[in-house]
Amino acid sequence: MTRMKHILTVIALLGTLVACDRRPAAVRDTIPYVKQLAADTTGSFRLVHTYRAAGTQGSIAVIGEPETVARLGSVLLTADLVDNIDGRAVPDRLPDFAGETFDILMDLYNAPYLRMAASSPDSLREVTVRNVVSAVDTVAYSNASDPRSRLAKSRAKVFVLAHSLLAEYGQFDVDTLFKMAGREAIVLTSVEAMLREAARTGCKSVAVWAPAEARPAYENAAKALTPGMDVTVVSTTGNGLLRPAFRDMLGIYRSLKPGSNLDAVLLDSATASREELEAEIEHIHRQITEEDMAFDRILMPHFRFIEPNAALTGALYRLLREKNLFTHDIAYPAIRYYQTEENLEGEFVPVEVSAAYLSAQTKPEPAYVPDID
Repeated sequence: MTRMKHILTVIALLGTLVACDRRPAAVRDTIPYVKQLAADTTGSFRLVHTYRAAGTQGSIAVIGEPETVARLGSVLLTADLVDNIDGRAVPDRLPDFAGETFDILMDLYNAPYLRMAASSPDSLREVTVRNVVSAVDTVAYSNASDPRSRLAKSRAKVFVLAHSLLAEYGQFDVDTLFKMAGREAIVLTSVEAMLREAARTGCKSVAVWAPAEARPAYENAAKALTPGMDVTVVSTTGNGLLRPAFRDMLGIYRSLKPGSNLDAVLLDSATASREELEAEIEHIHRQITEEDMAFDRILMPHFRFIEPNAALTGALYRLLREKNLFTHDIAYPAIRYYQTEENLEGEFVPVEVSAAYLSAQTKPEPAYVPDID
């Protein structure tokens, strides 16, 4: 009996040691900034400890470049794609995200991400972590230059990374930081959302129209999430007009995958005009030129475009429902806008901006794709 008690005590001690060692066995090393945060238990790391993924209270933080997240915020605010009672894909004239609060974090200070990814990938990884930590914080500012202009903000329960480069440069480090604190961050990315939407709708072969810098994000996610789907990332050069650029993309796909067909094209852009692209598909179907006929043979009859805003909206609803994270408050969804600006210490901080200011600053939808290289 004494021997059995001794064995049980040893097992319990070993279990305690394993439970205390929460550092992930990473396949790559995290950035120095994450290690710095973990070493300082009185600062931002303490904020990460306060995160509770299982709670229904808290905001949904949408993080990314200003125009991208502003557009996504508008879509989320007005979404009515499902029945709020049973989740059927039937509009019920009620906002799908009733009772939720969206914190739109427009990263003005660090955009564009493509430039940062090309020049300093580790800096972009740090930017991703800093923005997520800001979303967990309950402090924002009305004036970046005045530390006394502190404002209360919601603490995020879900983080939406609305740019593919944040998924490639930073998501790993966010996960690592939270695991070091014994937490598991609920992170949704545009990359994951679009790939899952393609799989959910039965796609077998897709092209991802994305910058070369985002290629690893899609290829790695496809291996993990959709191993049975043929995913080809295609990058076009230059910032030409949308419709000719789309033709260039199809031409590159033909050369990369001769004899293959396409069920869908995933658009790594929240600003590309869906109407223009659909018009170009109709033009191709008319088969006026030999190139039209060649492209028409590629496109399956059920061909479709999958874009990040719609994919993220559906994925977020399913995530909140599956994990029981809806607040269930009887209220219209709320939205607050923040943009990152430089403070007196040279760091970027979230500064609250009004919807009226945002409307005045938002540019009209362009006829080209500035963020597809």
